[in-house]
Amino acid sequence: MSTSTPHPLQNLYRLEIEEALEELQHLQKDGFYNVPRITWWILKFDELNEYSYNHRHVGSCIDGMGCSCCWDAPESRFSDLYTVLQEVVQLYSYNNYYRNELDVLEQVRDDHPALMPWLRKNEKLGSEDFLLFWIEWLEEENTVKPFVLGWKDLDIKFRSEEWKNTIKFLEEFNDLYWDSEVCMASDAS
Repeated sequence: MSTSTPHPLQNLYRLEIEEALEELQHLQKDGFYNVPRITWWILKFDELNEYSYNHRHVGSCIDGMGCSCCWDAPESRFSDLYTVLQEVVQLYSYNNYYRNELDVLEQVRDDHPALMPWLRKNEKLGSEDFLLFWIEWLEEENTVKPFVLGWKDLDIKFRSEEWKNTIKFLEEFNDLYWDSEVCMASDAS
């Protein structure tokens, strides 16, 4: 079936999208979400996302491609939200890795030759993969809030304590990588 034409069951799918969004809002506790509940929601609505993703451009003035004509369509909005929530879960999966890397950092912090391989090993994660997390998602001291384009009415946020290993790792990494004399001394040699 062409993704530029409406699905014959479009109205049923749109009703399911509304129900999925209501269920998402009910996962909030005291204004915050948690990653295990978001993970469950993603798994539950995987097939709905597949439909939404494949039909997010229906109604576009550019056949089969996205444009402002279809950005507010339920399928497009759901697909965008789902993608961001998948990213949340994917980034959170590094939390245990970061706990281990913080332990290693404590062992090599004062040993410059041993510290440089640690920085290189984590360079892509700290300076690229988690850059937007660090810059955009940490809005407030106690809140991790992913950026969700087109969802001003939905407040997705997490308590920072749930991400404590990630946040602590990024604090340490960024201090060493961008602000300390460690990398500058290595660049000079």
